[in-house]
Amino acid sequence: MEGYDRIPFWRPGMARICLPAAGLFFLALVTVGNLPGLASDMSDAFGDKRLHLAAYAFLTGLIYLSVNRRPGLTALLAVSALGALDESIQSFFPYRQADFLDLLADISAAGATVISLHIGTAAFGSFRAVTKS
Repeated sequence: MEGYDRIPFWRPGMARICLPAAGLFFLALVTVGNLPGLASDMSDAFGDKRLHLAAYAFLTGLIYLSVNRRPGLTALLAVSALGALDESIQSFFPYRQADFLDLLADISAAGATVISLHIGTAAFGSFRAVTKS
């Protein structure tokens, strides 16, 4: 682990792009999700849990790609916090309700995305090592 502390926490190029994109996406997600009628129409058309899985998997990917050190843990914790924030915001609207199962869907999406990205990163690293020689 010598020199590990010299590695920057954020990936400079990726964080500059992905973190603002994640912030804007989350803002749009919360705004659109709390517009009267629109959230229920979208849930009816696509399925509430599917929307949560897709949205929070995308957020996880953006955060994961922004981090150098412990990207999986960072993305999982950040997305769990964003999911909890989203559900708590919903409790302020009379036509919405916070749902623990939605939060579980958000965390599940984050976990599955982190696992997939870890496997993909490891496979890509192995492929690069083999093709260099």
